Amino acid sequence: MRSSQLLRAGIFAIVMAATMVGAFAWRPTHYLADRKTRVDLETLVPASFGGWTIDPSIVPLQPAPDLQKVIAETYDQTLARTYRNLKGERIMLSVAYGRNQHEGMNTHRPEICYPAQGFPIVPGSSQVTSLPFEGRPLKITKLVAATPSRHEPITYWLIVGDQVTTFGRGHKIATLEYGLRGLIPDGMLIRVSSIDPEDAHAFGMQERFIGDMLAAMTPANRVLVLGSAAPPA
Repeated sequence: MRSSQLLRAGIFAIVMAATMVGAFAWRPTHYLADRKTRVDLETLVPASFGGWTIDPSIVPLQPAPDLQKVIAETYDQTLARTYRNLKGERIMLSVAYGRNQHEGMNTHRPEICYPAQGFPIVPGSSQVTSLPFEGRPLKITKLVAATPSRHEPITYWLIVGDQVTTFGRGHKIATLEYGLRGLIPDGMLIRVSSIDPEDAHAFGMQERFIGDMLAAMTPANRVLVLGSAAPPA
């Protein structure tokens, strides 16, 4: 091998070694969750609020065993409840929390979770919008999962650390921003849905439910599910 080739090979090896050392040096080592209020999903949402009470007769859609295994490895806590109001209307609530959020969170993403359970997402139904709460916008995603026998409008939002974001690019950017500060962010996915053939009615009821739920939470718990979007205590 000629001396010029040896020189290039040597420079390449040095650059690769420096890159590996740099990547290790920038690797986050501290959990953001250690600086926050401890999460307890069982007490996060009150059992009764704003005319809504837990209905134990219906459980939200549960993942298949293979997906449940992945979710168990991804999240530290999960919560699934159905609430019923005085009119007999029902809302299903699902919350998943991970002390160390990562790409595995996508497993519980409705766009992936529902089709995996045999409930395809209606094409064109997904939209990112905002829901106002006490004068502040909450970024949410709306979509519809449907089969001939079941029509389920869904509203959800994702929070990484203290940022309400979206899956995909938003998720990656939020994670990177914390990583550059040496922090491993936690993550939470909050989903509400209802069995209803009328999308407008379902989404309207879900928005009211979310507003009632957030209003009934303690200020500390509101921060956990809204992050920087939470109104001042």
